[in-house]
Amino acid sequence: MLCYINYKSVEKPLPWDNILVEIGFGRGDFTVRLAKENPKKEILGFELSAVSVEKLLRRVKKEGLKNVHCARIDAYWGFYLLLRDGSVERIYMNYPDPWFKKRHHKRRLTKEENLYIFAKKLKEGGEIRIRTDHRPFVEFTLEEAKRLGTFDISVRKLHVEEPLTKYERKWLSEGKELNEIVMRKIGNPPPRDIPTIKEVKELFPIKVEGKEVDLSSLEGSEHRLGERVYLKFFKLYEGEDGYLLETLLSEEGFVQKFFILVKRKGQDYVVDVSPFSEVLRTENVQRSVQTVAEKGFRPLSR
Repeated sequence: MLCYINYKSVEKPLPWDNILVEIGFGRGDFTVRLAKENPKKEILGFELSAVSVEKLLRRVKKEGLKNVHCARIDAYWGFYLLLRDGSVERIYMNYPDPWFKKRHHKRRLTKEENLYIFAKKLKEGGEIRIRTDHRPFVEFTLEEAKRLGTFDISVRKLHVEEPLTKYERKWLSEGKELNEIVMRKIGNPPPRDIPTIKEVKELFPIKVEGKEVDLSSLEGSEHRLGERVYLKFFKLYEGEDGYLLETLLSEEGFVQKFFILVKRKGQDYVVDVSPFSEVLRTENVQRSVQTVAEKGFRPLSR
């Protein structure tokens, strides 16, 4: 499999076992070191920064590494969509953003719903290892993890004589306290409600008969398709082949941006996702197309 994994089109779940996963690999130094130290294991990184992904891809190619893979996706959805239960040996988070302000704590990587999905994908005895220089983040993580009742948890201070990155050595020399949290899975968490999305095998175009276009009425409009499912239309573009409507869909916090194409076919119209838009095919993407077909036309003028 190629280094870069397109989660929107790859066959899911990934076929590997005993995977080592890094969340937020940044420059890729730690990811590359993991790959070299574990040449027989698959190394998978999740990262949101396109710049970081490009840097890792260049480095992997330069060093000829065959066991490194990455996906540009939020960690929760990466685990949810791509990984089988019990397929992960270890998860690494090196200095994740602590999101200092209380109102931003819901964005922390170690909130309960994230730890739940990470625990589901870990094998028995698998570990989450987190390094951080922010003590309140440690306390938050411990509280969230204890609610699940599925981890044996320990916290220790890092010392200067340990194998450290150059930045960690610098921070320790400046008197910073660096902590490592180790959470070992000792059982499966009890079932709970979590954010989910449902993929479909294919999206189908919708034919609109006996009506005329009224797409301008959709520009800037917002629509609620269900509980925590929101649809917003932005700018409308008109061309020789039809119309393109800029679209944003948020499903349980999973956000996709794409274009919906409205194209004339004889006396009728066809509404579909633009072939130039790559999307994860979900039920709500299909409902977005249906919304345009229902609300973007009016009866023919007589």
